[in-house]
Amino acid sequence: MSFFNRSRPTKGNGPLVPSEDTPGKKAKKVDAIAAMANQPNTPAVVFGKGMAAFAEIYGSSKVDAARWFVVAMLSILLAIAAVASVSVLLPLKEVRPWVVEINPETGIVNRPVQVERIDPNLAVIKAELARWVEAVYTLDPLRTSEQMRWANSRAADKAVAQFTEFRARERVFERIRNEKDLAREVKVTAVDASARGTAFIFITTTERVGSSAPAADRIKRYRVTLNYRLTPATQEAALLANPLGILVTYFSDAEERAQ
Repeated sequence: MSFFNRSRPTKGNGPLVPSEDTPGKKAKKVDAIAAMANQPNTPAVVFGKGMAAFAEIYGSSKVDAARWFVVAMLSILLAIAAVASVSVLLPLKEVRPWVVEINPETGIVNRPVQVERIDPNLAVIKAELARWVEAVYTLDPLRTSEQMRWANSRAADKAVAQFTEFRARERVFERIRNEKDLAREVKVTAVDASARGTAFIFITTTERVGSSAPAADRIKRYRVTLNYRLTPATQEAALLANPLGILVTYFSDAEERAQ
């Protein structure tokens, strides 16, 4: 007895093969598709070209996404190249001083000569550094804020932090706010700038409140040590603000007490 009984096909029953549709059947099939197309919930795949339409819609969106990705990457690369080119070209404007001499008798203009570097003489440097020290030590309710901003614009490197520590130590704005009619006068007594890049400035400060005479402990003498450098300006705004290009790079002070 076999466990795999296979029934033999009856006479007249052959293998299943697809039968060709007759014209009548095709017409009925078309009518059925048209009837389903009128139904609102009929899936698109039941139509004649539903699969082809789906492939075209989905495939075209994928192709568009890939195309726009390539366009976006190229745009980013072009933007980076443009920024790099502009950074190489900056500054677009640079100030270069020229000397043009005119003969006062004939009026003939001599050939212009470009100034490569401006080196102020020692007297000008001493006067500019003394002006900076006066701006730092002066206390005046009307002028201190402006003078502090001006002095800070002339500071560089270590002097920026040292100037900040000086303002915190002296409590400049706190004293002006709390002590009414407070004023501190500064008198420069000597400037030693014999060593290039370093200057020693000797000052006397006098604090007074109102019109009263200053007390003895309000008159102090300081020795201020400054390191500076000359930086030629390359921009018009910097040239107008600091034509000599003197920047204070180091700042310290020490009180001189009478023996």
